[in-house]
Amino acid sequence: MTTSDQTELHVSAERTQMEEIATSPPPSQQKRVTRALAFLPASLALIMTGFGIIVPVFPQRLEALGLGAGTLALMEGAFGLGTFLFSTPMGVLANRYGRKPIVLFALFGFILSNLLLAYVNTAPLFIIIRFLEGTFVAGFMPASMAMVGDAVPLDKQGRWIGFMTTAQAGGLALGPAIGGVLYQSWGFRSPFLLSAGCALIAALLALVLLPETLPEQVRLEEVERRANKRNGIKKVDVNAPRLSRLALLFAPLLLLDLGTMFVYPFSLPQYPFFFKDTLHYSPAQYGLIISAYGLSVALFPFFLGRLSDKGSKRLLVTIGCLFAAALNLGMLFLHQYALLIVAAAITGIGSALLMPALGTVYLSATSDHNRSQIMGIRSTAISLALLIAPLSQAAIAPWVTPQITFAIAGGLSIAMAVFAIYAISAVRPKAPQDETTPANNTAL
Repeated sequence: MTTSDQTELHVSAERTQMEEIATSPPPSQQKRVTRALAFLPASLALIMTGFGIIVPVFPQRLEALGLGAGTLALMEGAFGLGTFLFSTPMGVLANRYGRKPIVLFALFGFILSNLLLAYVNTAPLFIIIRFLEGTFVAGFMPASMAMVGDAVPLDKQGRWIGFMTTAQAGGLALGPAIGGVLYQSWGFRSPFLLSAGCALIAALLALVLLPETLPEQVRLEEVERRANKRNGIKKVDVNAPRLSRLALLFAPLLLLDLGTMFVYPFSLPQYPFFFKDTLHYSPAQYGLIISAYGLSVALFPFFLGRLSDKGSKRLLVTIGCLFAAALNLGMLFLHQYALLIVAAAITGIGSALLMPALGTVYLSATSDHNRSQIMGIRSTAISLALLIAPLSQAAIAPWVTPQITFAIAGGLSIAMAVFAIYAISAVRPKAPQDETTPANNTAL
């Protein structure tokens, strides 16, 4: 490298640093923004609680209407399809119009879908509304994660992702219990009306309290880009890379997300049959094993998320993937009840290590210009895994035993642990503000 090249790199790096300082909020303002973001985990818990409500409620309602498991499966497939199709577009919109409008759209859309679900009584309407609900909430996680990346310092992002993970898992755990109690006490509509009411309160509070974290400079650049497009002015914009290029840059991490998120919904349909027919456990015993997993996923990210702030992300993700194999491998080799509970808890701890660390890797490799887009692409990959995993199990179930399913799932978790070593090392996208400036690779 010549002296002139070195000088150019030095000047470019200084320019980038000055731009970041110019666009960063004052420390006191940043603290206020960070405190306001505490609203996001609460909103996520609310959405996931509403999602979990359907577990005990909808089978009863569908049966009363003469509908069955096929309708329920189509409803959940429709929800997954909505999130899969619209996560990336919502991430793009969050980068164009701001994070806050997308969060508000998700909350108000959630309110509308719950109100509609409380009053419809035909299978096509149930399926259509669940698809719309998936569309509405598809942008919540990309926009929320972008807010964390915008406003939270890099050395604290892991614990914030841990808060989000705890809120997500806690909502899923609470939803079925709340739905069951309300259904038995006040009928089918009550869980959805309560969920819509809580979401309305959350949306109104977000309207007043939630700050917009998209930097003004990025917003102005987007306005200029759209104006140039309307006027037919062609200008190379390095700050707006194509989605295909972003997906290619992050392909190793996206494959890692796809593999890790595939495991649990792929093996879950076999659990109740294996516990009942092979181990002869009661529903209560089966429920306690699954609860051990759910409680670990809900509680441990709150405490373990901060490990991602200072520890090696590669090590944490690798250990998380290995721990995630515990329950499926335990199904093959451990047929003692207490040991299966321990294995389920270890699997939950694996998720608690994996999710904050992997989320921090994503955020540390993004910039203000592409953060919500990349989070949208990531949500699409996760939605794809949640969509194809149960379908894959349904396709092979007639020809395989539960043990083969558990072996496949456990083997995939171990394979992802090995792949994580490469994936996290491979993702080194450059900051789009300056193609000569390497991304932050701290503690990877």
